[in-house]
Amino acid sequence: MQQDGRDDETIANDAGLHAAAPETRKDIWSRWPQGLVALTVIALGWVGIYLLWNGIVLLFSV
Repeated sequence: MQQDGRDDETIANDAGLHAAAPETRKDIWSRWPQGLVALTVIALGWVGIYLLWNGIVLLFSV
């Protein structure tokens, strides 16, 4: 017990207050999946355009 009446466990648990809040960490990491999905969609779009273009060129070259 401390002089001001607090328990030692309370003081040990207060050390986490200076760390980043869980909401902040969750907010930062929740944006990653959206970015990865966006990059995947863009990459698949480019692959689709490439394959479509090759198909059109193949049809015109026959």
